[in-house]
Amino acid sequence: MQSTHLREHNLSLCLRTLTSAPEPLSRAGLAARTGLTKPTVSKLVEELIGAGLVAEDAPLIHGTGRPMVPLRPARGTLLAIGLEVTADGVSCLATDLTGEVLAAADEPLTAAGNPPSLVIEACGRLVAQVRGAASAESPTPLPVVGVCAALPGRIDPADGSVLSAPGLDWKDVPFVARLRERPELAGLTVLAQNDNRLSVLTELDQRPGQSFLYLRGHTGVGGAVVLGGRVLEGEHGWAGEFGHMVVEPGGALCRCGRRGCLEAYVSAHALRERAGLGPAASLEELVDALARESGDGRADGRSEVIGTIGRAIGTAVANALNVLDLSTVVLSGHLAPIGEEIGPVISETVAEHALATEAGPITIERSDAPADLALRGAARWALEPVFAAPGQWIARAA
Repeated sequence: MQSTHLREHNLSLCLRTLTSAPEPLSRAGLAARTGLTKPTVSKLVEELIGAGLVAEDAPLIHGTGRPMVPLRPARGTLLAIGLEVTADGVSCLATDLTGEVLAAADEPLTAAGNPPSLVIEACGRLVAQVRGAASAESPTPLPVVGVCAALPGRIDPADGSVLSAPGLDWKDVPFVARLRERPELAGLTVLAQNDNRLSVLTELDQRPGQSFLYLRGHTGVGGAVVLGGRVLEGEHGWAGEFGHMVVEPGGALCRCGRRGCLEAYVSAHALRERAGLGPAASLEELVDALARESGDGRADGRSEVIGTIGRAIGTAVANALNVLDLSTVVLSGHLAPIGEEIGPVISETVAEHALATEAGPITIERSDAPADLALRGAARWALEPVFAAPGQWIARAA
């Protein structure tokens, strides 16, 4: 490995290790954690401090030895901006290297039926708003690492185009190219990624090195396959589109144009249409409304609705587990609040159809992550260039 590549690799290793550590590390602790020598770590840390990527806390005295100087990612020295587009609006936030939210804003907007240009204009306005708010107390505007948008659809990894987003009624939209044209984003790095692939990043932190099936309900239904702590990409970067697995051939019409997809039965949009409620209704409210329609009594009706949702998810999960040989399923988004109710139905359906149960029980768990997972994940993804190549950021800050 060339010396420049080795330096970049070691800078990245130090920065990632400090960010993921449960508590601040000293230089000696960082050397022990990374396997690098103490002199090498000291030199790298000085570079990271000089570039505003790492900060020192007050020295701590333990016994009679030299004081320990804790190191941590620097707060408030740069911005990463996340955007999330849903069927009901656009949200935006700015975070620093630590993930702390420095500013946030949102704008209600019905994406379906409106031209994508309206959404892109809203994105531009919100980016300008959070940039200004985040830098309000700084003598100079904070440098922006980049902008990443979380979108509920299939994204072309080559150029960030939205190939298909049924929940938005979008098809073949050059989203990133058009967003880059906005004056509010002039000169910024702009990325786009599927919202579910971004939302799973928090689960990766909480389940390091684990393997699991991640299922999230939001604008639609999607998820991710995590193997050994890594998200399975697939040949085109679309692995995890569970919402379009067929759970009933020839069944309900999905917004993708096909029939019998999981999304046609358990997405918030599908349940809202059945319940006749607006976009602000929670999943609990949707289930209760459907229960009143389908049962003689509320309890009986709710049980029937929960059974329908659970069996649809269970069928999709069983098929996925038969292919992937996993034993843990994590429910997120609007599925998490009713996870305790639908879990037994999912487990029963999986037990009937999944071979994996022969090796042991399947665990159905609920994510306890915050609701704005995809939005935070987008900001985190925008930070990746700094973590991947700190040396380039150091050169830029010089």
